[in-house]
Formats: sequence, structure tokens, C-alpha cells
Amino acid sequence: MSFGEGVSATLPSPETTLLPRIYGRQSALFRVRALSLLACLTLVTRARAQAAGGVAEDDLEVPAAAPTPAPVAAPAPVAAPAPVAAPAPVAAPTRAPTAAPSVDAAPASAPAVPTPPPAAPAHPHGPSISGYLQAEYASNSVSEDQLDTTLAPRNFDRFYLRRARLRLDQDWEFASATLELDANTVRGPVVGIRRADASLLYRGDRADGLPLLALSAGIIDLPFGYELVESARSRLFLERSTGSLALFPTEMDAGAKLWGALGFVRYAVAVTNGEPVDARGFPRDPNRAKDVSARFGVDVQATPGLSVGGGTSFVVGKGFHPGHAGSKNTVVWRDDNENGVVDSGEVVGVPGSAPQASQNFDRWVLGLDLEATLATRVGRSRLVVEGFAASNYDRALYVADPVARADLRELGLSAALTQTLFGHGILGFRYSYYNPNSDLFEQRQGNLQPRSASIQGFSPLIGFEIKGARLVAEYDIVLDKLARDARGVPSDADNNVFGIRLQGEL
Repeated sequence: MSFGEGVSATLPSPETTLLPRIYGRQSALFRVRALSLLACLTLVTRARAQAAGGVAEDDLEVPAAAPTPAPVAAPAPVAAPAPVAAPAPVAAPTRAPTAAPSVDAAPASAPAVPTPPPAAPAHPHGPSISGYLQAEYASNSVSEDQLDTTLAPRNFDRFYLRRARLRLDQDWEFASATLELDANTVRGPVVGIRRADASLLYRGDRADGLPLLALSAGIIDLPFGYELVESARSRLFLERSTGSLALFPTEMDAGAKLWGALGFVRYAVAVTNGEPVDARGFPRDPNRAKDVSARFGVDVQATPGLSVGGGTSFVVGKGFHPGHAGSKNTVVWRDDNENGVVDSGEVVGVPGSAPQASQNFDRWVLGLDLEATLATRVGRSRLVVEGFAASNYDRALYVADPVARADLRELGLSAALTQTLFGHGILGFRYSYYNPNSDLFEQRQGNLQPRSASIQGFSPLIGFEIKGARLVAEYDIVLDKLARDARGVPSDADNNVFGIRLQGEL
């Protein structure tokens, strides 16, 4: 069989008409061109057949749309012989474009994209345990190696455990519970409840985790001002200012609280017993009236590094004056000359007294607070200013009792500036002013003269913190009128305080 016959038996009729003309030329150059053309035509014919009858599995790399046979017309200029290197493009129609079918076949063969897991909720779930402890050394200028009338030591230069707290939190979608225990050695080893409350809440979609509405009941934190609601764990100063400690000996009370956040607005309203915790723990409430405390404020992120907050607070309630039972007439011997003998005039009679019923009295507090925090490359600067005016609300320092004495008007102010340095250093200064009785008078040399009961404090602070621990030293310069000079005029008492505290995280 001749070469021409073999080709005519293989190719379709349109192409066999071209072969005799090509074969008729004896030049080797034209033979190469003929072979190239035969190869192209063969591939085109196979591609047409596959497009009509389907693609076989072993030809998945071949594009579904094969190159069109239009380039077959290239042999038309037969008279102009092309260079011998021209047959190189013949290899192009082979299985070179293998990537093309993978794009077309992807929707049919690619596996389904897995569905991402749902995003974690913004609020925590499950129990969490946290805690901290504060070990402290304090030195007071008023310390003496003596006992007072209650046999309590008057020495205040000592080491003690100020706070050791362990907290357990449990969160659900619409509820939460908190239990916090406190141990200290301020007045001997004591272990008690610092906080224990259950809450119903609606969280909404806030990114900061604050609920839109929450109702808490149990032993709760009191909403008033800034100092009172700031955690002792994050507070840099050793204790709250004098005025805050006088009105609120403890940060918590038994009751219920409605609180939450709406945008940049913060609100909290609490109804509590109104009786501070003493050495025995939580006392029983002696009257039916309850104290109502509230704070309404804002918290605004003014710039990426500056946040500003502030609010107004108030407390209204009823204080309690305990009554006493009646007494009978009695006789008392008073040994004036201390000779141990009953002399004339040393026996006196003491008349009895009628019973006196217990009474309630009105008391209230109104406060304002402002807080600004600025974050820079150096560290974080924070300024807190707070002031209040109150009536008969001192419950710790000069306990107000207008039934037994006169009405008291209390005034207080504090301003604190703190600065952290490069994440480790701490500097701070606080000024505080507290006047427990703005209408105090006394008699001196037979004349009624006003007397200042104000207490001013200047508290510089220096410290250092690393992850898990913080060491802070504070010196409180106290200016008051509790002492007397040689003339009997009130003067400053020597009662400055130095303290150093090491806090560790649990």
C-alpha cells in the first residue's frame, strides 16, 4: 500500500482531495508540511467525534472545546515554502492545556465547602474561678504599745492580710450566679461572704458583654459614685478615700439591684437593708424602711485612646436610733477623796429614767463623679474626680444620730491621678477632703466658736507591676483638727500612715 492510499483510507473525503497535490511534490520540505497537516487533521477529527459522543475518562485533560480547525487553511500559500522550524507548533494541539478542563469540571467533581462552625457567643459559658490576695504592712504615727478601753491593742504597726478573695462565676444565656469569699486578718482571722448574688439578664448583642437589662438579688455591690464601684483588685490606691469609707464602710449590702447598659448610658438602681457589715458580719436590719441607691452615668470612647465617663448618684433611706428600757432610782457612792471611807457628800442618788422607744430618722446622699482615661505610648493616664453632699449618712467615722445629737451635714471631695509607665511602673497622687459636720461649734473660754472637723489627705503613690503581681507603696499625709495645742486650740494630730502592699493573682 502506498503512503497516499493509507492516508486516503484514514481521513475524511474533504481532506483526501488535498493529499494528491501535496504528495505530487517531491521536495522533502513539502513532505514535512504534509505530515504536520495530517497530524492536525487527525486530532481535529478525533475532537469532533469526542464532542459528539462524549469524553472518555482517560481524556479528562483534553479541553471540552477543542481548537477549531480554522488553522487548517494555513497550507493555502503552498508556493511560499516556510522554514523547516515551522512544524514546532504542531505539538500545541497535544495534551498541553491540561488545566482547562479542571475549571469546567470543578462544579461537578469538587467537594462541597464545609460550613464554618457557629461563632462563639460574646458572653462566657460554664463555671470560672478567679481570685487574688493582698498582703500588707502598715505603720501609723498614732500607734502606741497600749490597750484601749475595750482591751484592743493601740498598735497599728504590723503585717496583716488585707484581702484574700476567691470568686466563682457561672453564666448561662439568660442567667448568672456569683459567689465570692473573703478572708482577712484586719481584726483577727475572719472568713466571710464578700458577694453572693443570682441574676436574670438579657444580654442583647453588645460587644462589651454588658447586659441591656439585669436583675440581681443577694449580697450585691452598691451603685454609688466611682470609688465605691471600682474593684479593690484593680484599684491602685490601698483604700478608698476617707469620705467614701465614712459613708460606705463596705461596698456591698443585702438587697436587689436592677442594672444594665443602653448604648453609652449606664444605669443601676438598688434596694438594700442599709446596714453596713460589722465585725460580726451582716447585722439584722432594725427597721422596715430600706435604702434606695442609684447611679446614672455615661461611658464614651471619645477617641481610640481617650475614654470619658461620669454620672450622678443618690441614696435615700432611714437611719435607726435604738431606744432603751426604763431604769429605777439608784444610789451611787462616789469616793471623791479616794480614802476608801464614805464621807459626807459622796453618796448621791441617781433618778430613774422612763423608757424610750426606738426612732427612725431621714438620711440621704447626693454625689457626682467624672472619670477620664488616656492611653499613650508611655502608658495609661487616669483622672477621677468625685464629690458628694450628705445629711446624717456617716455610718463609720462620726456615726450620725440626730435623735441623740444634732443633725449632721457631711461634705466630701476626692481627686486622684494615676499614671502607668510602659506597662510596669505606677505613679499616683490623690487629694481627699471630708467634713463630717459642717455646722460644728464648741465653747472655748466661755464663747461659742465654730470648729472645723474637716480631714484632708494627700496621698502620693509609687509602685511596680508585672503579670500576676503588683507592689505598691503609699504615704498618707493626714491634716485634721483632732489634737489640741498648749492653749487648747484644735490642731493637727500626728496620724500619718504609711503602707506597702503586695498583690498576687490566683
